[in-house]
Amino acid sequence: MKKRLNITVKEDLIQKMKKYADLKGTSISNLVEEHFEQLLKQPSKFSKEMSLVEFVKTLPKSKVDFPTDFDFKTEYFNAKSKEYDEQNLV
Repeated sequence: MKKRLNITVKEDLIQKMKKYADLKGTSISNLVEEHFEQLLKQPSKFSKEMSLVEFVKTLPKSKVDFPTDFDFKTEYFNAKSKEYDEQNLV
């Protein structure tokens, strides 16, 4: 049995996906369903015997070269504060 799922996606991405689905002769719903099924088929690299630090080391490396003095924590909080400021303006 299929059920309806509501998701929020950027409008421009929806338009691109409609075109892509049309080219593939399918629907966005089918594309999403197939993607979800693929995600569930992929074995997790994280096991109970593995620590979180070991798991993080298995993740792909960033393609961006950050300066050695780059403060990730400060940048994270700056981005979050901007996000909350924008939400409060609406």
